[in-house]
Amino acid sequence: MPEMTNRVALVTGAASGIGLATAVALAREGAAVALLSRPDDDLTTAQQRVQAHGGRVLAIGADVGDSAAVRAAFDRVESELGPIDAVHNNAGISIVAPLTETTDELLDTLVRTNLAGSFYVLREAARGMQARRRGGAIVNTASELALIGQAGYVAYTATKGAILAMTRSAAAELASWGIRVNAVCPGTTKTPMFLAEFDGVADPEAELADNAASVAMRRIAEPAEIGEAVVFLLSHRASYITGTHLIADGGRTTCVPAGSIGVSAH
Repeated sequence: MPEMTNRVALVTGAASGIGLATAVALAREGAAVALLSRPDDDLTTAQQRVQAHGGRVLAIGADVGDSAAVRAAFDRVESELGPIDAVHNNAGISIVAPLTETTDELLDTLVRTNLAGSFYVLREAARGMQARRRGGAIVNTASELALIGQAGYVAYTATKGAILAMTRSAAAELASWGIRVNAVCPGTTKTPMFLAEFDGVADPEAELADNAASVAMRRIAEPAEIGEAVVFLLSHRASYITGTHLIADGGRTTCVPAGSIGVSAH
């Protein structure tokens, strides 16, 4: 029997990238899946892709930075699909700017979506799971940049580092309810958000190659590879894992790429 059969999952930031890949993997594993993304995102195409793998799928346009919209979305999912057992708290944005050029408005935008939005989704998920008293699993999307520094990402890394702290505290608070809370820290991944950072660069292919060269595995991740890691953490296979983060970055934060120093591996 597929791992997520008879379970209801909600994925935020589900219109593309890692969120969509997770939703597809959840549907493939038998879950009924609710897709939540901004109202102007292409949820129709996303819904069609997830439905191709069977099961019930519900698409909802909502801004995670609006706590009332998040509450309404959870209510709708519970009404139309049933009690929510698994949540991938994934919605987020990236703004690249030097520290001294990061305006209050840019910071507010990042915090509203990445931190406040993640908090609102986490809070609503916990409320529902506590009320039903049958456990549940939540995975928050952080980033490898919650663990290492990179120029141009000071505000972004602040929000992602906060997500790791929030994950640990929520896991401690919710463990007695049978609710597991973990985080995934993706490395560079071929998502629309990541690729958009190369808009306007003179030689995008060269920049991408340089990025890949900084990874021990010498390549950039596919969204499906991160999605599979998320599904593992949401599944019963991870039943004794909570309050931690899974780093899915091809070794970038922990390994020196072969050949960069010493003797090449080949």
